[in-house]
Amino acid sequence: MTRSLFALALLALISVPAVADVATGIEAFRRGDYATAAAIWLPLAKAGDPAAQFNLGILYRRGLGVPSDHRKAIGWFERAAVGGHTTAQYNLGLIYEKGIGTPPDRTAALRWYRRAAKQGKADNGFRKARARAQFRLASLLLDGNSVNRSAGMYWMQQAAVTGYAEAQFRLGLSYASGKDLARDHTSAARWFKLAAEQGHANAQVNLGTLYETGNGIPRDDAKAAQWYRGAATQDNAVAQINLASLYVQGRGVAVNHREALRWYRRAAQLGSPEAYFNLGVLFENSSNLKDERESYFWYAVAAKSGHKKAGLKLVALRAIIGQKEAAIAERRAVSWVPGKRNKTNKPNLEKQ
Repeated sequence: MTRSLFALALLALISVPAVADVATGIEAFRRGDYATAAAIWLPLAKAGDPAAQFNLGILYRRGLGVPSDHRKAIGWFERAAVGGHTTAQYNLGLIYEKGIGTPPDRTAALRWYRRAAKQGKADNGFRKARARAQFRLASLLLDGNSVNRSAGMYWMQQAAVTGYAEAQFRLGLSYASGKDLARDHTSAARWFKLAAEQGHANAQVNLGTLYETGNGIPRDDAKAAQWYRGAATQDNAVAQINLASLYVQGRGVAVNHREALRWYRRAAQLGSPEAYFNLGVLFENSSNLKDERESYFWYAVAAKSGHKKAGLKLVALRAIIGQKEAAIAERRAVSWVPGKRNKTNKPNLEKQ
């Protein structure tokens, strides 16, 4: 099956088709000559070429070389999907699930996800789309009013075996929690590790926690630190706090309070009340960073954020630093806000 294009943001790029004219259209698309691409793909699409149909749908979806028209875009995607285009099937599932350019339709989403999930001859170019379809199908079957846990876990396992990191993570969660699957920390660790090796931050945190506690795998603080660091560098606040705590205690890494301070501060910039509180503890108790005024400030920030233990800490420290210094720290705390985060939760259609 020939591969095709996805529009940017909503639809992304896949290529290397076998049909020369489709390839010529892709070359024009890459040059930004969308009108030429449309002219090349239209007759091919009308003749039944799934790749050309899909690519033409992209142009209508984004208004590239043709007038923007969601109805025509979805129509071309559907023709490609009927022709067996795996990625078109996955994207239609997401379009109907999220209501992208059309009212949400759970039944249609399930239908198209299932078509893509069952593709038995998906090559390397379409394997990722099939895995994502399996994962979204599983998610829909496990959530909402029409729950089918048996079918949902079947498709979750299929996506995980295919190598989709989010499915591997979710499977690990099911084993760790005992929800939908019998509790098995060894299996949880195996699936978390597979996802963690693909860079999945939450899986790295969970794998680090299993190494730190020795659940399902031999306890190894050095490996816990390794996996926490992987997630911490991806701005995962829990991993940053856990890694900092290892530096405070000298577990798996050498004691280094300044390194702990660095990671706690990064988590604080992400808005973590636990990081605020731990900064207060660090400045209160560290032999080389001790600063009771700074400790009071961070406890005040934590208290402002609802941390339950911070209030008692403030009472004790206020008696040490005095009312005047406490008032100064509290004014600082009122005006302090975490740094901006550059994360979105927008749905992503398949990229290849």
